[in-house]
Amino acid sequence: MNKKLLFFFFSLSFGFAMAQETFSDDMESYNAGDLVGQSSPKWTCWSGAAGEGGQEDASITDENAKSGTKSLKLESFSATGGPTDVLLPFAQEYNIGTFNFEMHIFVVPDQGAYFNFQGKATAGQIWCFQGYFDGDSKFRADMGAGAGGGQFLETDYTPGEWLKFNLKADLTNNLWEVFLNDVSVSKFSNINNSIASLNLYPTFRAPANGCTFYIDDVSYSYVPYTRTNLEATLLNSNYKPRFLAGESSGGSVLIRNIGLSPITSLELTTKVGNGTPETNTFSNLNIAPLASTTLNLAKIVYAPGANDLDVTISKVNGQNDDDQANNTKISSITGVVPAQHKVVVAEEATGTWCQWCPRGAVFMDSMDRTYHKYFAGIAVHGGSATEPMRIPVYDAGLTSFPGFQGFPSVIFDRGIIIDPSDLETSFYDNIVVETPVILTNGATWNPTTGDLVVSVKADFIKDLSGDYRFNMVLVENGVKGNTSAYNQSNAYSGGANGKMGGYEILPNPVPASRMTYNHVARIIMDGFDGLSGYLPNVLSSGTTHYITYTTNLPIAWKEANIEIIGMVYGPAGEVVNATKTSIAEAVANGLFVSTENPTEALSPMKITPNPAAENSQVELELSTPSQVRLEILDLTGKVIQSRNYGQLEGSVVLPIQTLGMNNGVYTIRVNLDGEAQTKKLVVSH
Repeated sequence: MNKKLLFFFFSLSFGFAMAQETFSDDMESYNAGDLVGQSSPKWTCWSGAAGEGGQEDASITDENAKSGTKSLKLESFSATGGPTDVLLPFAQEYNIGTFNFEMHIFVVPDQGAYFNFQGKATAGQIWCFQGYFDGDSKFRADMGAGAGGGQFLETDYTPGEWLKFNLKADLTNNLWEVFLNDVSVSKFSNINNSIASLNLYPTFRAPANGCTFYIDDVSYSYVPYTRTNLEATLLNSNYKPRFLAGESSGGSVLIRNIGLSPITSLELTTKVGNGTPETNTFSNLNIAPLASTTLNLAKIVYAPGANDLDVTISKVNGQNDDDQANNTKISSITGVVPAQHKVVVAEEATGTWCQWCPRGAVFMDSMDRTYHKYFAGIAVHGGSATEPMRIPVYDAGLTSFPGFQGFPSVIFDRGIIIDPSDLETSFYDNIVVETPVILTNGATWNPTTGDLVVSVKADFIKDLSGDYRFNMVLVENGVKGNTSAYNQSNAYSGGANGKMGGYEILPNPVPASRMTYNHVARIIMDGFDGLSGYLPNVLSSGTTHYITYTTNLPIAWKEANIEIIGMVYGPAGEVVNATKTSIAEAVANGLFVSTENPTEALSPMKITPNPAAENSQVELELSTPSQVRLEILDLTGKVIQSRNYGQLEGSVVLPIQTLGMNNGVYTIRVNLDGEAQTKKLVVSH
């Protein structure tokens, strides 16, 4: 902390926390070229005094100003942001009373800006608000990773002009409001209802090209709350804003005692739309003055469409409290009807080495539990050559996806990249989008040999044109390892970075003996981009196409824990639709080899020897004449050898020369009259 800051705290009216407080800085008291943390009795850096006067500090400039001649310049051209990292600590951590903040910001055209408010006096514990002036002229805001609500604000702004930003927070009743140029753009309740400092950190997100912005005329004021004898306030009503129509979900409320007397009992009512109010009674409570507690409420059924949800504190200690005005929260909840036959796909970049990746595991597991029928989660382990569950081609494809910034990230339906905490928001955005194709998995399974043959059937229900592609992924749940490579790095250990599904009570790293990995990608059959040229360029409504994949499950994989995810990608690489089944469910469907009925497919191909040193061969039994094409693909999905054999029948042997191939794993793909079968070949000289 800046030592000069001590004087500021001491000079506050009455010198204690409940005093009214004000601060303003128009940057005119500094000289151009001064570093604000080093020169100011108020401003400091993320690292405190250690950062002042160094790379974290920011310069006063006379290049641009809202008032007077000077402003504070923030600049970075690194995709990871910084190193500038300036902090404006407020006089204390405010969590009751009214707090108003104002600043003017100038974002250089075609670039971006970022700032946040910290919720705790020690920076780095809670981000209670994050604001992004993105390069597409949109201002977006969220409550920080792990807040559970994702982005709640998106509105236009004009780069190249001074913009007034205001935040008004009634912390007593958890009512926050954001203004741009004195126009209200969002009202919300904050899951992190406290505020302690402003952080200016130049970073940017695609499509921004860089980060240069100016700050001027910064001010804040705080007015304390006058407490009465018996007073409860409802800070948050936490029901899911969207849930599956016709299903029920529970919720909770965060109650705070802002009076002078303890709260020993509460009565709350909930009402959906014009429905009948439901009463929830809580006795034997002991909520001390200024303390908060979370109370779980009964489940409600989500009717299709939007409805108001009214949650009200009706009694406190058996009577009305002193102020009825802050006892009700009204929010909108929506019952969502999924599009028919729709399944969404979330591919998560994760790794045992990644200390923040437990966040991905927690949210992926939650989504699968809640939306199993509609959600296909794939944990793509990678980021390191030593990652024990890594599939190189899948890892390379995910980490080179446009806009990818780091672990953990989720590519949702191959369209957007999100933080795992935003999975539910993206799920509801996408699950209502109609699909042009219905997918079904069929299979045969030999538990003795481990041979699995899967056919993905695609029934097209709309006319389409373009490069549509099949792919299939096998994932395994309940994966455990017995070496240190399966230890999970854990930044949430000890709770300093908040709660995270129980990881906060686990050590860092979590030993392999205590880890179970779910949704683990085991095989991606047609490379990251899917099988090109297999489907015709024109697909008519009412037509059916299918593809067959052959693979062998290693004995270490548990058949009961395997899930088959069949997919079709669109011309832009997006996931058009998916289907998810267990092996048993796919076997019950049978193998699809015609558009009429599921029947037995051609016998699976065999590769022998496998592993191979100098030579190997593909063996087929063709009961009818078939056009045969053989391809050899490397781990990136690139075809390195191919040959058309024309029409063949009966017992067929296709030779493969492996002597000139590098050691490694290859995919052998045989196309028989448009039906593709694939199998892995290991080359080891």
